[in-house]
Amino acid sequence: MTFISRAALLAALCFAAGAQAQTASAQTDFPGSQPPHSSHWSPPSTLRMTVEPAPAAAAPLRDTPESIAEYQRCRAVSDRAAVSNQQRTAGVQACLSELQQRREMAQ
Repeated sequence: MTFISRAALLAALCFAAGAQAQTASAQTDFPGSQPPHSSHWSPPSTLRMTVEPAPAAAAPLRDTPESIAEYQRCRAVSDRAAVSNQQRTAGVQACLSELQQRREMAQ
């Protein structure tokens, strides 16, 4: 083979590979979708979004100094009386329940 025929063969191979790459990219417009001539083909779905307004934020809770002092006293008493982690947890829950009741009565 001469140098010119090798160059011509190389050019022909490059041209064929480029044409094949263009054909392959034209066929893959929508990855994962069926080609239009398939019996299972369907057009891409349309995405619809509904924006709902955010609910109004609740007013921040303002505990009175007396209510805070009562909660702290309750915690101190229950922490001193507790001899296990379960008792301490139950005491905290009771103090928080009392605090919540005071908040509900204030509203």
